[in-house]
Amino acid sequence: MLITDPILVSGWGRNFSSLSKRASVTSIEQAQELLAQTDNGRGLLPVGLHRSYGDSALNSGGTLVDLSVLNGIVVDPLARTATVGAGTTIRELESAALAHSLFPPIVPGTGFVTMGGAIAADIHGKSHHKTGSFSQCVNWMKVLLSSGEIVQLFPSDKEFWATVGGLGLTGVILELELNLREVRSNSADVNEVRVKDLSQMIELLGRSDADYEHTVAWIDLSGDYRGRGVVSLGNYGSEPVKVRGGGSTGPSLPSIGGANFITPLTVGAFNELWFRKPLKHGTVALNKYMHPLDGVNNWNRIYGDAGFLQYQFVIDEGGEEIFERLFAGLRSLKAASFLGVLKKFGAASPAPLSFPRPGWTLTLDYPTTVPGLEKFLQGFDEELVAAGGRIYLIKDSRVSHSLVPLMYPEIEKWRSIRSTMDPAGLWQSDQARRLRLC
Repeated sequence: MLITDPILVSGWGRNFSSLSKRASVTSIEQAQELLAQTDNGRGLLPVGLHRSYGDSALNSGGTLVDLSVLNGIVVDPLARTATVGAGTTIRELESAALAHSLFPPIVPGTGFVTMGGAIAADIHGKSHHKTGSFSQCVNWMKVLLSSGEIVQLFPSDKEFWATVGGLGLTGVILELELNLREVRSNSADVNEVRVKDLSQMIELLGRSDADYEHTVAWIDLSGDYRGRGVVSLGNYGSEPVKVRGGGSTGPSLPSIGGANFITPLTVGAFNELWFRKPLKHGTVALNKYMHPLDGVNNWNRIYGDAGFLQYQFVIDEGGEEIFERLFAGLRSLKAASFLGVLKKFGAASPAPLSFPRPGWTLTLDYPTTVPGLEKFLQGFDEELVAAGGRIYLIKDSRVSHSLVPLMYPEIEKWRSIRSTMDPAGLWQSDQARRLRLC
């Protein structure tokens, strides 16, 4: 087991960093050994590939438990299940499953999420209105507790649901079994529709849920901010397609010398081109459709050294007027975003800290250098909570701790279960301390 001296680590947003040791474990036994060696008051935090945007996977002064080597995959084609290690990525699972004409029923916008991270964040995808979040396909998981005990948890266990969406703060997820679904090929049949404003976008997404397994919209957050955009509707395809390079990611961004290229002018030009680009109607590679964020490696560098924040929230159907207030504020700040994504959620999971629930979810990316952005978002946070909405904690790096119990009213239930799983308070993170989760 390799344990490094303190190293500088950042989230995917690169908006701040922290110093921590990193322990790379290659077996379950090594993970248990690490528990016995830990006497630092800053504790341990299990991590994957650091695709969470803020401080969920940071532990200043503590130790990060790197589980990426625990990436075994066993597919049972008859049972349509896969048993996977916590370090297995979505992309690796997809590849193994497709060899048997199977596919994970819930995948996010990037394939570089580990199984442990998928549970800790209870990730969702374009299919949420049909399939729910990731936990809905998990049959069981094995978790290493701070006592050194390994427990197998099932959906009938309250500890299972405390770990789902639990941000790595209940224990180390080691292994899990999940259900797969049958697919006829490695393709998706996609239909894109250009819409002129937000009301048209919402109407189209709402009436498409019954006919399409995957629905999502890119929304233009620049110019007059009226919410024009492109709605993408998809189903699993029947015709196989050739995938260049075995489905690997696209090119990497070159070093940009710390500069931020995201300005109202550049975003406006990009968004105009994106809105006018030829629409897709037909068969595309499944991995390309599912993981648009992987088209360019390290795309987060484009925001420069100051980094960016991702802001994702959900609001009930009927509360759409809050979008107009958000757009008006962003327009007054001249805060333009080239990543605006609108999606309709389906049923919630039983997990106290799981983010998705019925309603509309909007995701935005912004450079941290936008003047007045933080002050505006602080005010909008309070409007959002007053309207019954909530923020996705795995994306967050800035919300006030006082709002968390209002957004997640079952947090005391989660704290109670967590305290029985980790009475010594071994599992810690910068976010947990900032939001006073534990």
